[in-house]
Amino acid sequence: MGGTYSDLEAERYKWSSEEFPQETALKYTPVSDKSKFSIFRLSVRPEKVLLRLADTLCHDHPVRLHMELTAERHNGYFNPRLVRVVVEGVNTLSDLDVNALGAHTHFSYSCVSRSCNYHVSKGESFFGNFFGSVVSDMTWEVFHTYELSMKTLLRFYVNIECHKVTGLSAMFRGPFKFKVPAFVTESMIQRSTPVIQREVNGEPPKAINAFLESEFTGKQYILFQQEGKLGNSSTTQVVSGQGARVIVNTDAQFHGNGNGSKYKNCSIVMNYKAAKGTN
Repeated sequence: MGGTYSDLEAERYKWSSEEFPQETALKYTPVSDKSKFSIFRLSVRPEKVLLRLADTLCHDHPVRLHMELTAERHNGYFNPRLVRVVVEGVNTLSDLDVNALGAHTHFSYSCVSRSCNYHVSKGESFFGNFFGSVVSDMTWEVFHTYELSMKTLLRFYVNIECHKVTGLSAMFRGPFKFKVPAFVTESMIQRSTPVIQREVNGEPPKAINAFLESEFTGKQYILFQQEGKLGNSSTTQVVSGQGARVIVNTDAQFHGNGNGSKYKNCSIVMNYKAAKGTN
């Protein structure tokens, strides 16, 4: 059977932790093999948004992904500070570029006939451009696609915005099941119903959560970084790829949710003390 699963059960968890008022997790489990899983966790507070993915559905290699967005308050207003992604087990980086709208990237990983895609793009907020004193002009869109078959896919979406007064916020939608080929539009998403077998008001199982938060080593890609003091700073778009602006730390490390980070020998060492679980 390799790493191919034609049917998945989806469970969505919602809770609040001491560090993050908004916590959401989505867990995929194959109907045919309950020992395998894919879990995605979204943690949100005004200064930081964390997106963590752990996928063990491939029999030959696990996949880990950690995306972090931070904002800093200056003179009473929040400003975007950093957006970075660290990945392990990703076998294809099909698109990583900076265009007129900002940074965007497309990671993909596959196992036998199964494939997944993780897409990150930076967009411009209409409200940010029109009401510049209220909403930052930076928004980030993330989606993850799981191809169930040649004709069916599962996809969830995360929209992240930096509000100058209230800070970072994120909205999770999905997962949705779509037939392919299909150009998925915002209208299609709004008309679709999430494919959820179970809703849980609480945290995911401890063992799965522990694996999601465990240390891993991967490649780091910095998609956005604001340097210098806020209020008198220069904004830079930095991605890895062709050209001079290349930042790839093959030894970048994340411990848990990444608090207490530090740089050492081109590595990011992030210390983490797990909070007590509820189950």
